Amino acid sequence: MVQVCAHRGVCYTHQENTLNAFSAAIDHNADSIELDVWLSKDNKLVVHHDKTCNGTDIESESASELPSFVPALQEVFSICETMPLNIELKISTMTESDRLADELLQVLSQVKKKSTSINPLISSFDLSVLQNLRQRSDEIRLGYLSSQQKWETTHLFKKLERHNLQAIHPHYSLISSEFMKKARERKLDVNVWTVNERSIAVDLMGYGVDTIITDDVQMVKEVADSHSSQV
Repeated sequence: MVQVCAHRGVCYTHQENTLNAFSAAIDHNADSIELDVWLSKDNKLVVHHDKTCNGTDIESESASELPSFVPALQEVFSICETMPLNIELKISTMTESDRLADELLQVLSQVKKKSTSINPLISSFDLSVLQNLRQRSDEIRLGYLSSQQKWETTHLFKKLERHNLQAIHPHYSLISSEFMKKARERKLDVNVWTVNERSIAVDLMGYGVDTIITDDVQMVKEVADSHSSQV
């Protein structure tokens, strides 16, 4: 059965990428939560989508200088102990890939001391960051985000063949029978974003995607339940 991932938590009724939004996703029985992470000036991983927050560049501020609604990644783990996470690493020209990788692996090491079952999926549009993480860890789960056009997918899969990734995260418009065939040949999970229309969710389940990332958890779960009863 397809998994339903809450995009930045439940952001229809809560401020996105906040602890309240993540708690709501748990209450809505999401199968997983997607969130966005930046590296602050003092090398802390903080959860926010945009590069700036209240007009301030996140990477130019220490974590303590950011608004209180911006949680640290470790805080998210404290309320999502059993909830699978899809952590998107946000990258800019300021980002130092080595520092980002070091801090992420350190945080994961700390949280795994409390629960060895914690094993989030780390995703990014920046393949070099994923390569950096793979060189440092054989155990970390990695997924490549793609919004490329359909005519570019052949090149995309050739590129991914060179890297030990577990998943590909395409925009839903890229999905086709041929796309799914290529992903399955390479044993890649297919986690699509961001799906908020019922008809599109139905079509994607027909193709057999693994996870649908959505702002509307309840709607996609209803579609998933209906689809599974018909299979």
